[in-house]
Amino acid sequence: MTSKGVILIRMAVYLFGFDYIFDLYYFRLALFSGLSGLYLRFLIHFINSENWVKTYSQFSTFVFLPLTGYVITSAISNNIALSLGMVGALSIVRFRTPVKNPSELIMYFILITLGIVTNVDPSKTVTFLFLITLSSIGLEIYKFITKKFDLAVYNFNDKDIYLNLVLSKEFPEFISLKEFIHASKSENTFNYRFKSNAKDKLLDLKNLVDEKSIISYSIDDTTS
Repeated sequence: MTSKGVILIRMAVYLFGFDYIFDLYYFRLALFSGLSGLYLRFLIHFINSENWVKTYSQFSTFVFLPLTGYVITSAISNNIALSLGMVGALSIVRFRTPVKNPSELIMYFILITLGIVTNVDPSKTVTFLFLITLSSIGLEIYKFITKKFDLAVYNFNDKDIYLNLVLSKEFPEFISLKEFIHASKSENTFNYRFKSNAKDKLLDLKNLVDEKSIISYSIDDTTS
């Protein structure tokens, strides 16, 4: 391109004010914050085997939440009046869908933090992602070791499973078990309800009773 063409383009940019409405530096940082969210989604899906991130709504959340956090913090930085107005505007936002998984809520906070930190110092975002990566790998190693050697202090299954037993005779020893949650009597039957996050434990409880005393039983999975 000739020097005259370059001069004409620069004049057009100046006249139309394109350099005022488009900032390449902020665009790069906004793009970086969105890509950081995508990296986090990849990390917890393939490293930590979290299946709840596979939906399209979660995919868009991992992209737009850090991006939005970056844009908001860059817009209200050094402007107290605007920041207070933004707090008031965001205070009316309500999320009606309950968050069932605690790790899901933690990830939302991390995504917002990615956007905020990117605006403050992009190098800190890289450090933050590096620490998250190490923590995720460390958790998987810890999970493998505790399961391999049966050392688990924490149960990695978040599901609550219920056992309902209807018996023909009373078993008062059930009341002292930690899995026991309720007992009732109706006519000639005795109803017992137990809760655990390990199905094998509930089946062992059922096997404590002789088959002749069991009128019926059912196992309910609350996550199904």
